[in-house]
Amino acid sequence: MTTLLITLISLTAFGLWFWKKGLALLAERNASKELERVLFPNGDNEKEAILDSLIKITKGKYSQELLLDYFLKIKGLQVVNMYDPVNFWTRKFLMSPTKLKLNYFEQVKFYENFLNYPEASARIMAKSTEDNDYITSESNGGFYKKKQLA
Repeated sequence: MTTLLITLISLTAFGLWFWKKGLALLAERNASKELERVLFPNGDNEKEAILDSLIKITKGKYSQELLLDYFLKIKGLQVVNMYDPVNFWTRKFLMSPTKLKLNYFEQVKFYENFLNYPEASARIMAKSTEDNDYITSESNGGFYKKKQLA
């Protein structure tokens, strides 16, 4: 009877841990690969340049892992439209809070530097449709269409 109770308690504890931490770890591992592919189409050189600029912004206070997590979540939320079909892991990762909390001045510098990242896809182009009432924003990877205001 006591072994059954101990087994039940340990399974419950494992289930609670998995619900709180395990899903977040799986989401981070699976979604970060996909987001890196979208945000860094030119590969590791582009990723290193971004991380170097983030290290300069924060004056080297944080590790590259924390800075990459912050960048992926903030820019990922701008690029991926949550209303279109999105991978469960990506949605879970993007909806979780960042591990890093930047101060106000670091946040301002971050948004100044990366507001239109990547520059080549930051343009908003009018897409010609039959009635011309939709525009597609390339800055979010073309994931979303927004109705124009008349």
